[in-house]
Amino acid sequence: MTECVTAYFDGLCYPDNPGGLACGGRHILPHPDVPALTYGLRGGNYYRQGDGATNNVAEYEAGLDVLRAIYRTGYRGPVVLRSDSQLVVQQVNGAWRCKAQHLHDLRDKLQHAMTHFAYVGVEWVPREQNKVADQQSRLAYKRAVRNQKVGPSASQQLTPQPQRLPGR
Repeated sequence: MTECVTAYFDGLCYPDNPGGLACGGRHILPHPDVPALTYGLRGGNYYRQGDGATNNVAEYEAGLDVLRAIYRTGYRGPVVLRSDSQLVVQQVNGAWRCKAQHLHDLRDKLQHAMTHFAYVGVEWVPREQNKVADQQSRLAYKRAVRNQKVGPSASQQLTPQPQRLPGR
């Protein structure tokens, strides 16, 4: 059996949860048999802000992003996904019910994306083991703020603007 591709994902919603800026990060470990993964892959994305933006939404979106990134390499073998979100891991694995409709839809999308691979296991890891994906989600947030995808109140909370002196 081919060695699994192992990937980590993380999401955040900042500065407010809910309603902040939802972003996610991914860290796909190097894999010797997949040329596009010789050195692994890292990245992060902005998903949404305001209504519907939550940490849990960002976690699910990051899980989808990591599977998309692996799929784009042409790899279809076994995958192990790791997350520090108990909610996502337990809901995807069927151990916990998914009560919120918007999360139910995202869970279904993630479970469908999993069918494109020989096997996908989803495992919980402590936050300390998910630091690279967490870092990537924070970088995605900073890029979104820099690209002004954030409303003025949220960006002012994160990066205070210098005060202009009167008469200048």
